[in-house]
Amino acid sequence: MASLDAFLPAIRKHISGPLDFIMRQSALEAAITFCRESLFCRESLVLTEIESGVTLTLTESLEVKCVKRLLVTDISNPDDPTVLIAGIDFTVISANHVAFTRPFGRIIILFAVEPRRDVDTVPDALADDYTDVIAAGALEDLYLMPGKPWSDPQRAAYFRSIFTDGYRRAYRDALDNSPITGFHNPVRKHDFY
Repeated sequence: MASLDAFLPAIRKHISGPLDFIMRQSALEAAITFCRESLFCRESLVLTEIESGVTLTLTESLEVKCVKRLLVTDISNPDDPTVLIAGIDFTVISANHVAFTRPFGRIIILFAVEPRRDVDTVPDALADDYTDVIAAGALEDLYLMPGKPWSDPQRAAYFRSIFTDGYRRAYRDALDNSPITGFHNPVRKHDFY
């Protein structure tokens, strides 16, 4: 996990005036939005001997939380893995909790995570690969603050476009690394007369 201070030099290059704690909070908000929109930061969980009706927590970390389940697969039979469907094979209690409707031998859950709002660290991938994007998101937030000497809506719009392009690029990178997005568009059967 990387400290929010890793983003401060990139933010300071474009703005003067805000105190460090304000810039850290803006960087955290940008990191949360980045993770939620890009689904770039992913974790997986392997569970064995799952009982029916038991509520399971996807991540118990104090630093990150699950934002979206991307894929739930039954690998009890490794030769024939089965993708499980929400509402049929398991019930979604919250973004971080699921309850299975029947017992399974072994499953793997792939999910995207985002930083919690009360932390001082973010996933390392954000500081290593997307420092400029997170800084742009923080700068957008800072320039939109009303009544501050550094407020500038035109600069906020400029940094918003950089931030949006950055998390879209990260989403494409996430698709290149793993083509799983959690989006499923089933084939619809049509009757032709």
